Amino acid sequence: MSVQEPERRISAVPELLRNGLLVIGPDRPRLLVTALFAAAIGVLETILLFIVAAVAIALSGDRASVQIGPAGFQLELPIQTTAYLGLGLIVLLLILSIPFARLQASLSARAMVRLRGRIVRAYLSASLHYRETHREGLLQQLAGEYSHLAENSVQQLTLACVTLCMLAAILLGAVVSAPLISLGMMVVLAACGALLAPLMRRMRQDAATPTIINRELSGRVAQTNRISEEIAAYRVKDAVAAYLETEIRGAAAAMGKLRFEGRLAPSLFQYGAIGVVLIFVALIAGSRAVEVGGLATLVLLLVRALGYVRQLQRSVHIAREMAPYIDAIEVELDALERNAWPSAGVEIEALAPIAFRNVSYAYATGSPVLRDVQFTIDPGEMVGVVGPSGSGKSTLTGLMLKLRNPDSGAILVGDLELDRVSDLAWARLTAYVPQESRLVFGSVADNIRFFRDGFGIAEVEAAARAAHVHDEIMRLPEGFETRIGPGARGLSGGQRQRVSIARALLARPQLIVMDEPTSALDQHSETLIGQTLEELKGQTTIVLVAHRPATLKICDRIFELKHGVLREAALPVHVG
Repeated sequence: MSVQEPERRISAVPELLRNGLLVIGPDRPRLLVTALFAAAIGVLETILLFIVAAVAIALSGDRASVQIGPAGFQLELPIQTTAYLGLGLIVLLLILSIPFARLQASLSARAMVRLRGRIVRAYLSASLHYRETHREGLLQQLAGEYSHLAENSVQQLTLACVTLCMLAAILLGAVVSAPLISLGMMVVLAACGALLAPLMRRMRQDAATPTIINRELSGRVAQTNRISEEIAAYRVKDAVAAYLETEIRGAAAAMGKLRFEGRLAPSLFQYGAIGVVLIFVALIAGSRAVEVGGLATLVLLLVRALGYVRQLQRSVHIAREMAPYIDAIEVELDALERNAWPSAGVEIEALAPIAFRNVSYAYATGSPVLRDVQFTIDPGEMVGVVGPSGSGKSTLTGLMLKLRNPDSGAILVGDLELDRVSDLAWARLTAYVPQESRLVFGSVADNIRFFRDGFGIAEVEAAARAAHVHDEIMRLPEGFETRIGPGARGLSGGQRQRVSIARALLARPQLIVMDEPTSALDQHSETLIGQTLEELKGQTTIVLVAHRPATLKICDRIFELKHGVLREAALPVHVG
């Protein structure tokens, strides 16, 4: 299930400001410091432009001195002195540019760290049931593409603040240079901007379309990655590629339209504005309302201001492109955080009998996977669970591992309901061996520790010995420090499964849930895993989901699940 596209909110606060401030969060004071920095640099740059214009006018008039400043307050300096003054300003601007650039870069980098951290924590903290209702690739899309786009919105907000401050300094300089003419030009330029309003509204409407299409495309790509082996086996790569290419062309067309509008609007404004400036120059020069020197300085300042206006327009346009993605992040994060799995609870130190009392569970309303399940498992007991595919075996183990909560009934640990037990306390007492063991990129020791601190190499090796995989690990090039996992050295299926069992045994759990631990393994690996089970029997409570009679024969009891109903089967049991 994908979250519906959020309704676009109409706010008095521009999208650029709203979205950027939303992502920038607690770093707003840094943004204010950046804006003040930009204002100071803008004032210095305006003074530099006055100096450049004055020197150029003096040289063209073959004068030895330069007049700087507005009418009535002009300073007369030698050209050489003025040039040195300009060089001093350039050196100062270069010095200021280093901390200024670092400050701008830190805003987006810090925002990216915070946002990605929040996304990862919200996703991993959400209930398993809620995560299963989402489309494939949600975490990758939020933490990857969407976070990058959100970080871009911070860049654009920072750039817009900097541009506005520098633009204000330039316009202030223009007003000081020629007040009435500058104000008149600004009014006309504002009118030019108003003429582009219909195009800007159209761009705002078109901004949401690429977001929707790209979101669906990401889901299709994630699906393709998951079923790539089946695609190769059925030789349907051309059909799948054609299907994806159709989606890609749709996304490209929507984005191309938005980018075309975004490139067109600034060009229309800039060239129209330059035309307005030239018209003013022609009229004023003809009327001699102002000296040519003052007019030259004014034109230089206004043309420089137009560059800032174009940059501001570009930032606003990019912000409009980013807005739907930021809205989507808000919606997704809010939903994930509202569906967070409660982790607080009672601390327990030892495993007591586990009892299911009339437990039912359904993924969809009206279609229960488990119906009124009842049983009790005593500490140290080994129990097998059998049943056809889809009968609810994985759901049963998920409930036992506290990955799900029952819809009705209760799961008890002694006299305490399992949902009242702390997640961390239950994790210390339990372990899980999935049917398909998955390795992470890292050393063999890293894979056995599996992000858990406090376990030295001696404990890692002891777990590997208990899983009967120690000697094979030692034959690897670097032993327990050998890199394995995706993109590194591969292990056989049997070795991976025994590394997974070592991972489960590392913390000496009191309950181990194993889902088909010997499925599709070679005889050697199956024998070694069976030996591990024999050694654990009576010392650790084990729930064993299996089909093979050779695996089930060591169980104390066997439960059979069929159509969501559990019954205890007599030993021996025929398993098909």
